[in-house]
Amino acid sequence: MLQCLPHCILAKHFTMQATQNQLSKYFPLEAIDELMGLPSFGNLRLVIHRTRRSKLGDFRPGVNDTPTRITVNGNLNVYAFLIVFLHEYAHWEVFSKFGKRAAPHGVEWKQTFGHWLRKFTLAGCFHPTLTDAIMDYSKRVKASGIGSSTLQRLLQMFDPIIKNDDGQKYLEDIPMNALFVAANGKLYRKEALLRKRFRCQCIVSKRHYLFHPLATVALSNTNPTD
Repeated sequence: MLQCLPHCILAKHFTMQATQNQLSKYFPLEAIDELMGLPSFGNLRLVIHRTRRSKLGDFRPGVNDTPTRITVNGNLNVYAFLIVFLHEYAHWEVFSKFGKRAAPHGVEWKQTFGHWLRKFTLAGCFHPTLTDAIMDYSKRVKASGIGSSTLQRLLQMFDPIIKNDDGQKYLEDIPMNALFVAANGKLYRKEALLRKRFRCQCIVSKRHYLFHPLATVALSNTNPTD
């Protein structure tokens, strides 16, 4: 089943060809046949979700004869969408085999997710410029995000071009102590690099938060009084 929000479309109402056409709006065309061949793919409910800042996708096992549900944010480009889907599909496969005995992002999940990333990559489902980065990431998958920093940068090349980007920059590219507006609309100061993330202070609350280096922000000319 394929379900889209806010307008719900259930693939069971379509022919198989129509289902493939619907999937091609979100997945790479080269991946459709591989997707249709996944075990129990037809029994999954795939929900295309509005943009969520807190997560890119999630997995919920079926209860009382309801189908298993996988959600993926609909604003992702097709290659990022496929990676997030495979991340959640791996959760379903591990849950089907081990139930709650396996940790959510434990060894079983890492092996399963890595397996599907390699299989889809070798089947030519990703753009050639992504191949090496995905194959490398498949050996060291992580629970959050969409791959390594290298893979994230490469994936962003396939995002739609946004006109009048209002000075959007990566956080890692702005100076230390610079003020910026984050995606949540709040004003922060970039302070220090702690391991792999930047510590930033919210100007209003004075609380500190950690930001990914590739977070997209807008530089601010505000001069708040401390």
